[in-house]
Amino acid sequence: MKADWKWFAIVMMAVVIIALLHRNCGGSGKYVQVRTVTRTDTLHVTDTVFFPAPYFVELPVTMPADIDTAAVIRDYYSRKSYTIPYADTAVKAVTGITVSGNAVERVTLDWELVNKHTLTTRTVRTEPKVAVTLGGGLTFSIPDHKPGFEVVLGVNIRRNQIYAGYDFVNMTPRVGWQYQIFKN
Repeated sequence: MKADWKWFAIVMMAVVIIALLHRNCGGSGKYVQVRTVTRTDTLHVTDTVFFPAPYFVELPVTMPADIDTAAVIRDYYSRKSYTIPYADTAVKAVTGITVSGNAVERVTLDWELVNKHTLTTRTVRTEPKVAVTLGGGLTFSIPDHKPGFEVVLGVNIRRNQIYAGYDFVNMTPRVGWQYQIFKN
């Protein structure tokens, strides 16, 4: 009878070792899929100092007076239109300015969003929803004052575990349920 328990203990230890090796040597890696998607929008800005030149100059038809500084007065009464463009990866903008009589007559701003993408990072981790577990443990029978050895078979469904076991020394069955409270 003792030889049977020795063989049973050896077989159970071998099953536990094989299960642990299978789990730790990549057996569970085929169930976990991790996918990371990263999209970025890089903003390029160039600072440039420039002096805009008018693209259209409207000269007055008649001169108000005949003075030696006619060019200065002609410039004073002329209408000048300027265009100031601005562009980067997020926005394109054009500012239009009209100046006449040493005063700003009109300012316009036209803009357009070029790239509407933002930074997005998403990691998806999928795990099996159902798993079968096999294990064993040492028990102690309080009424008989006798240690024992039990084999436990369980089924994990999401965060719940239902298991059944049998103590071969004390001849007692065990049935139970557990719920996983914390998950990392």
